[in-house]
Amino acid sequence: MKKRLLMLLALMVALPSVWLTSCSDDDDDISASEVPQAVMTAFTSRYAAAKFVKWERDRGYYKADFFVEQNEVDAWFQPDGTWHRSETDLLPTQLPEAVQSYLAANYPDRYIDDCDLIETPSESYYLIELDKAGSPDTYVRLSATGQVMP
Repeated sequence: MKKRLLMLLALMVALPSVWLTSCSDDDDDISASEVPQAVMTAFTSRYAAAKFVKWERDRGYYKADFFVEQNEVDAWFQPDGTWHRSETDLLPTQLPEAVQSYLAANYPDRYIDDCDLIETPSESYYLIELDKAGSPDTYVRLSATGQVMP
């Protein structure tokens, strides 16, 4: 019995450390000095107010994770400095009035779990994740004027 207790105790101590080391971030974090100058120039001209910038390599892009005011932003750049896309985490209260009105009218029984402003060179839209207990999540893409986007 004593042997089993000791084995159980050893397992309980070892298991969290195995779990913590096996859950690694699959992103390729890099230092700012590893970011090409063209990317750095494009980033600083587009996001002059960026704070707490972290860089990583993500599927061939240079991705910057940073804050602008209270919002977390992720921005992707091609190695030549071309801006590819950005995602800005928003609070529900930061959504345009037209978007909030559309959601209230069409999803009165759901609450906003997450909302992002997605920007690319060709379009911008709000991606909203709506939740309701016991139901699958609903994702809605809306323009700033509250129009549903494909």
